[in-house]
Amino acid sequence: MLQRSAIATPTAPKLRTVMALLAMNAGSVVGTHQLVEELWGENPPPSSTTTLQTYIYQLRKTLGLGGSGTPAQLPGDPAAAGRDPVLHTMMNGYLLGLPEKSLDSQEFVARARRGRAEMAAGELEKAAVTFRSALALWSGAAMTGVTAGPILQAEEVRLEELRKTVLEQRIDIDLRLGRHREVIGELIAIVAQQPIHEGFHAKLMLALYQAGRRSEALLAYQGARTALARELGLEPSAELRRLQQKMIAGEPVIENPARASAFPASRTDPVTRLPPGLPRLVGRDAELDQVGAAVADRLASAPAVLVLGPPGSGKSAFLTYTAHRLRSAYPDGDLYARLLGPDGTPVPPETVLNDFLGAIGVRPERIPATLEERARMFRSWADGRKVLIVLDDATDTTQLRPLLTAGPGSAVLVASRRRLVDPGLTATVELPPLSPDAARRMLADACGDHRLSADAAATQGLLDLCARLPVALRVVADRGRLRPHWPMARLLRSYRTAPDREAGPEGPALAELGLLGSVDLTRSLLGAEERRALHRLAAAADATVTPEDAAGILGVVPGDAESFLEHLVEHYLMRPDPDPAPGQPSGSGAGTDDRYRYRFSPAVRAALAALADPAGPPGHGPAARGHGTGTGPSVPAPRSGAPALSGGPVLVTR
Repeated sequence: MLQRSAIATPTAPKLRTVMALLAMNAGSVVGTHQLVEELWGENPPPSSTTTLQTYIYQLRKTLGLGGSGTPAQLPGDPAAAGRDPVLHTMMNGYLLGLPEKSLDSQEFVARARRGRAEMAAGELEKAAVTFRSALALWSGAAMTGVTAGPILQAEEVRLEELRKTVLEQRIDIDLRLGRHREVIGELIAIVAQQPIHEGFHAKLMLALYQAGRRSEALLAYQGARTALARELGLEPSAELRRLQQKMIAGEPVIENPARASAFPASRTDPVTRLPPGLPRLVGRDAELDQVGAAVADRLASAPAVLVLGPPGSGKSAFLTYTAHRLRSAYPDGDLYARLLGPDGTPVPPETVLNDFLGAIGVRPERIPATLEERARMFRSWADGRKVLIVLDDATDTTQLRPLLTAGPGSAVLVASRRRLVDPGLTATVELPPLSPDAARRMLADACGDHRLSADAAATQGLLDLCARLPVALRVVADRGRLRPHWPMARLLRSYRTAPDREAGPEGPALAELGLLGSVDLTRSLLGAEERRALHRLAAAADATVTPEDAAGILGVVPGDAESFLEHLVEHYLMRPDPDPAPGQPSGSGAGTDDRYRYRFSPAVRAALAALADPAGPPGHGPAARGHGTGTGPSVPAPRSGAPALSGGPVLVTR
């Protein structure tokens, strides 16, 4: 871990791992499930939660970290300057508060950002000094002395990629300032360590050539060609070949080569794989601005923006619309993949990478067999290119993490039906239901404002039926266009009276509006026992439910019920409300800090009522096909004497 100073160093490897993960996320809550995953992977021991609590106690004792339930100031907040480090226990996790500039990793990123700004302003000498000071913070690998799990490994890769970018930028400046001879030795050593990084090969060739050593520059090209053929079975990129031809021709001045890719695709035109997008998106201006700011505000590693929202909120449409708006900034192409099949089956990341490598021109026989090799090959291709990668319906971080491999200058847009936390995700944008004005505008654009105004009651009924969700509103708008002679009352009646004997009174409307399928796909992300518990809860719960209420319904202890309710919140199948203080009505907002009541939205509750309850044997009903994500909380079997769920106890996957 790149750490500026430490009071003491924990000796136990797992203590160092916990400390590294907390420090990496200083100022943010690290979930208990993340710590468990980092320490034990997908097979934690039964005592993992208790053991983790022991590690937290030992860290506080060893490092002198205080603790409370009040969050510390975030790093970078002036009010945090001079404060002592403190480790807080939060709901479902821990938060490490650190004074500003406590970590070398933070200082490195800050200096790199400053150097880039100086370089953009033309202050090359100053930028070179700043970049050198940033690189001087490194004394070894980012996670030296830490046994890194999947989350820390991803962070280690991110920091290493950023270090290489800063090194390239510093060498670029040296070349522009005529320091060709000074960097030759350094570049020879770098190329030996990075034999398939064409950007460094190009810089070595240029340094040798500008220093009057043309024959050695051409030999350096041959060395690059040999390494690429041996490691990847590919020829050098067009940029590297053009540089060689200019040297053969003896041109007196050669411009700095653009950062070369790690290896070329056989195709020369930009790859384009985006599906068609909507011509217009209503009511999402604020969220579009958030994505734009997140993409523009990242220094080196490709920004990865996560788009979230409840079923029917239009995540996929928002994702593709945003990608089409941004694609002009990524001239090397765009790639798209949907990570959840129509039957609720997650698409393996190795399959996605296989498709990506094929799209960029890698011949099938050259595509590696393993996930790690495919990720490495794709990362090598993306390095130095400006590519937009769009990943729809990500199911969990295990599936997503190998796909967050684009290099500086690229960007990744991700949509998911559940909350995801990963260091590779740099920003999160949530899509709530549309505002009443925006929802009405969607209908008015299709049906005409005069039709809506002629029957305000029916218009409001349609807005209520759609719950102001874009997916449902778009379906209604399309039918309104097809039936321009229908008044709004007739349009509303067409959904409320659709025949379906099995789905219940709201089932037909939800199915036709696209909400039934959306809830079903979200439900498919849960394990089989989770789905059964979800249906029982939806059928028996009141408008709002406390953990104690849920415990009685599900036959588990309140703590386990609360974990399950929070798991449903992560999947946007329920939403939390602050538990009102004594004497206050529910929903008043006058709640406690850490007590919540939970509620189903009417659309989700109606959809669950219309969908088959997966209480039967495996394969019974549409919900039985789902797959657990492997990252949820654990709800054990009912306590002794407690009623079991229909068909068995509640068992929520880890």
